[in-house]
Amino acid sequence: MESSALQEPEAEQRRLAELSRYAITLDESDPKLDLITELAIKSVGADIGGISIVYQSQIWLPSRVGVEVRHVPRAGSFCTWVVGAATESDFFEIEDADADARFRTNPLVTNAPFLRHYAAVPLLGARGYLLGTLWVMTARPRKLAREQRMMLQGMARLVVDTLELRYCDEVTGMSNRHVFLHHLQLGVEQTTLSHVVVGYVNLAGFRRLNDVFGRLQGDQVLREMGQRLAGWAGPENLAGHLGGDHFAFALFGDRDEHAIQLEQLKDLLSAPFLLGQGGAHTLHARVGIEHHDTPYTGSAVALLDAADTASSSIVGHLQRTTVKEYGAELLTRSHMVFELQGALDGDARHGVLMAHYQPQVDFTHGTLIGMEALVRWQHPVRGMVFPNSFIPLAESTEKIYQLDMLVLVQVCRDMRGWLDAGLPVVPVSLNFSRRSLLHPQVIADLTAELERYAIPGHMLEFEVTESQLLETVELVAPRVAEFRELGARIAVDDFGTGYSNLDAISSFPFDRLKVDRQFVSGVAGSEKVAGLFQLIQGISELFKAELLCEGLEEEADLLWLAAHGADRVQGWYFSAARTPDAIVRILTALRDRAADEQPLSVAQLRALLQN
Repeated sequence: MESSALQEPEAEQRRLAELSRYAITLDESDPKLDLITELAIKSVGADIGGISIVYQSQIWLPSRVGVEVRHVPRAGSFCTWVVGAATESDFFEIEDADADARFRTNPLVTNAPFLRHYAAVPLLGARGYLLGTLWVMTARPRKLAREQRMMLQGMARLVVDTLELRYCDEVTGMSNRHVFLHHLQLGVEQTTLSHVVVGYVNLAGFRRLNDVFGRLQGDQVLREMGQRLAGWAGPENLAGHLGGDHFAFALFGDRDEHAIQLEQLKDLLSAPFLLGQGGAHTLHARVGIEHHDTPYTGSAVALLDAADTASSSIVGHLQRTTVKEYGAELLTRSHMVFELQGALDGDARHGVLMAHYQPQVDFTHGTLIGMEALVRWQHPVRGMVFPNSFIPLAESTEKIYQLDMLVLVQVCRDMRGWLDAGLPVVPVSLNFSRRSLLHPQVIADLTAELERYAIPGHMLEFEVTESQLLETVELVAPRVAEFRELGARIAVDDFGTGYSNLDAISSFPFDRLKVDRQFVSGVAGSEKVAGLFQLIQGISELFKAELLCEGLEEEADLLWLAAHGADRVQGWYFSAARTPDAIVRILTALRDRAADEQPLSVAQLRALLQN
């Protein structure tokens, strides 16, 4: 390699120009990597050493032992030559740098400690990615013995294992979130180009593909997607795998050029994958982007978070890959996400999340039969925020499990207080998202809270929406069985709004069928609604499940339901969702009624619940 370069001056100049694009960047050393570097130095009798991580057009030194920062050149370093030769050789050595035209002006050679010898091993990942180099240097000219060379190569394998574990995604081999953000920060601060666009890629439908075809096929899809993204971004830009079905990229250059590239990305991401016996399968992506002029002295994390926010704001079933830019609307959304996390963490400056309870009644027998826990956000500025404003936000930003568990804990705590006060407690129903239902920790967490507050499992009911069931019945059904083993009741919520697939709902046992409000409100005045209601009523009888009618608001509908034997209802006609203090008053009033009193009339029941 050296002789051919010296024989062709023009080629050598081109080579140096190409290598000069690499920049050496420094930050705090990694102690674990420093330990391996120290072992490498001692094993071959060198003076200094280090580990370089190659990432696109930058070289990062997370480990450097025995070398001062002021000695490290910003470009044209020894490591750049190893990068260029990595595909040709698994070992690189300069016996005397002072006699080599490529290195004799390097600060490590011309300044103390006047290093002369250099040896390095390219660090190649398991999937062929060039991760970086392990290198050592010595003040005297020398040539490593065969045993020393083998020792250095053995140390390099340890470095590769450590780098892949800590700096690379284990599935794709791409740089992970930490490395991506590190180089994005350097890029936006140091680039000479005028603009950067940061992208966050969320693959829609990947989890279902992974469930259906298996993890091995899913991992292959992720690897191919990573290769597509890295190839599209090119060597002058950044691409990384953030974990799971999430990727990121950063493009440096001209904004108009970026617009063209993003259009190309849509087709690239939506190209089908071949899944062996499964045939071709197409995924689409939610791509959020954030533009910014450079140089930029702000946080790379903020740029990626803005792109993430734009991505998560794309809702609904995708028919093609969709790109959305972060803007003023999403800035407000970002602030709300930040405040929601603060409220979830118990920071009173961002308000309080608390469970309210909507009564469920049997109006024929004049009794309270249950309550549904509905979360509210008492915000210091916005006032009372209802769940339709922040539940989708929690779901799209992966905060929903924390929110669902917060409500569960409050419900258990409230119920324990009511039981200790000798009040007639009724079962409480909770809405868990699909993500929470399938969360790997949910059964353990639920069991812990039931034991902590000594709440019998049968006092809780968990609602599974019809759409959740139909989307992933093969996953939801086994988890529902685990809930039932704890004694919890199961309700199919919003029935009638999906496809009303009898085969799907017959795949697991449930205790209650909740009729969606659209088949209750106005049922007295519409033959079509009445017909659909009676069909659903027949399904509940078929499955021997209790029927509960949601959304009752009008007396005419109440009379119609009474005439058709549907006497278990929930809705504003009887009561809105009430605070825990209001529920205490209601339960106290029920306890204080004489046992031999007549059942409450509809009017009396309404008065008691609305007090």
